[in-house]
Amino acid sequence: MDTAHANGKWTGRQILVLAGIWFAFLISFITRLSWATIMPSAIDSLHFTVQQGNSYLTAFYIGYAITVLPGGMLADKFGYRKLLLAAVLGNFVVMAAMVFMHGYWDGLALRFILGLVSGPDLSACLGIITEWFDGKKRATATGIFNTCTSFGLTVINIYAPTVMVHYGWRATMGVTALFPLAALFFAYFALKGNPPFPQQFGIKKANGTIQQESSMARLKKAINNRSVWMLAITGLFATGAKWGVTNWANLFIVKSLHFNIVTAGTAMSIFGITSVISMVVAGWISDHSKLSRHVWAAIFMAIFTPTIIGFALMPQGNLFLLYFWTGAMGVGAFMFSTITNNLSVEVAPADQRGTVSGFINVFNQVGSFLAPVLLGQLLASTGSYVSSYLIIAVFPLVAVVALMFVRESDANQTEDNPASAENDSLSTVKN
Repeated sequence: MDTAHANGKWTGRQILVLAGIWFAFLISFITRLSWATIMPSAIDSLHFTVQQGNSYLTAFYIGYAITVLPGGMLADKFGYRKLLLAAVLGNFVVMAAMVFMHGYWDGLALRFILGLVSGPDLSACLGIITEWFDGKKRATATGIFNTCTSFGLTVINIYAPTVMVHYGWRATMGVTALFPLAALFFAYFALKGNPPFPQQFGIKKANGTIQQESSMARLKKAINNRSVWMLAITGLFATGAKWGVTNWANLFIVKSLHFNIVTAGTAMSIFGITSVISMVVAGWISDHSKLSRHVWAAIFMAIFTPTIIGFALMPQGNLFLLYFWTGAMGVGAFMFSTITNNLSVEVAPADQRGTVSGFINVFNQVGSFLAPVLLGQLLASTGSYVSSYLIIAVFPLVAVVALMFVRESDANQTEDNPASAENDSLSTVKN
């Protein structure tokens, strides 16, 4: 491992670990986006209104928002790997149960529980990246990891419409439940081993003693930081816009642009492909550039607004423009997330990464469930999908301003030399 780090090369173990967390977080996105994909068909079958169908999207994000911070705090206390595996197991159980839902309320409860069990996943995955990758590779690793979010959208839009047309939405849910089961087995074995930058459970003081703080003490220190708050504001507006437009895109394409479900699925698959490419490119640029990460994040985020506007104003019936603007919006919606996710652990002290990323993710998820609600209310009051999208297009601009006040922490710089880091200040302490 040391030789590989010195040569700047990735090891086979690093690749396996990255594959493990990539697959584990992939299924989180497949399960959370499953309802948005089948909603046009399921709400007709279950005799739901559009608002009732939309409430299923909101229920997930409410549950997720409740547990992202406690999940991050628990990851700092018990370990990133344990919390990630618990989240994957929870996804499997809930998705299997959703196959048998019959009424509005039992399905709503299951979507809420799905959000609850998914809460620790992002903090745990980002923490695992810090254990296995130094500062010169971390943004690239994060960019590759982030592709699972878009790839999840692509995967579900490849199989779900076809399964739904031939076998119904319940069969689609059943197929979706197989993904977390496979991910659980793979991640269990892929994440074994001793990382080169192991998780910090405590701080070594100058006199050599180890100081372990309570979860609440960690939380107080984590939020006493301007950069953490600016990233939280960024997440509230930018992530809200991202998942607002993403969750409503299938419905917009079918109901407003009058394309069929399969065409909408194809368009959203293009959305996923362009976002995958853009996130990897963003990570590579950040790792190989002298510009600060927060500057790159602001540049990438500024792309989002014009792509939402172009998507909302496209004429009906033009298949080329549908594919073009959907693909462009994929770049705008996801390219910045590589850098903002990376910043959420780099502004944190080594023993507070789960807590800080969990705190920031609370705001991400608040935005994620408020944006669909806002879109629903705007649609109800104006009757216009276009007007709803144009209002949401303002949100990324607010996030760009917030990013200008973020400053990366120097705490991660010693990680490029693990021996130096151990001698200078930090020590791994087993609970």
